[in-house]
Amino acid sequence: MSSSKPGDEVRAGVLRYLRTGVRSTRDALQYLSRRGLSLQRATGLVATFQAQGLLDDRAAARLWAEHWARQHYADSAIRLKLLAKGFDEPLARNTIARLLCDANDEERARRLLAQHLRRSSSRSVPSRLARLLASRGFDSELIERVLRISRNLAASDSVNAER
Repeated sequence: MSSSKPGDEVRAGVLRYLRTGVRSTRDALQYLSRRGLSLQRATGLVATFQAQGLLDDRAAARLWAEHWARQHYADSAIRLKLLAKGFDEPLARNTIARLLCDANDEERARRLLAQHLRRSSSRSVPSRLARLLASRGFDSELIERVLRISRNLAASDSVNAER
């Protein structure tokens, strides 16, 4: 017969769950709810994990935002993804503000475009490039500007190549 208490098994299960990925408070609460814990008990357990530094929404939001920024998503899309993950609006806004120190939307759009053009064997159609940028949450004004700059660079490269 095991000497461990049922609460120890729940705690061990939650710890395993937290170690398997970047988790938010909402993720942990949903996990505990699926395991049949009452909201009061789940909230208490989550508070304990937060106090021990095992669960940190600011760190989780930053990691997710950095991931999506590396995937070349616009700030607005990252904000929506953070909200969908269960992070509150002020945290999402603050996380995005910190991201702006690293790269802005235009820089991420240019990087995505350059990456796509490097991978593409043929010259991409501007409408397809615009759809790609729009799918990552970039606004139409920025898309037009980035595509215009890209066309100008391509034109100057071809002129220089002819010389």
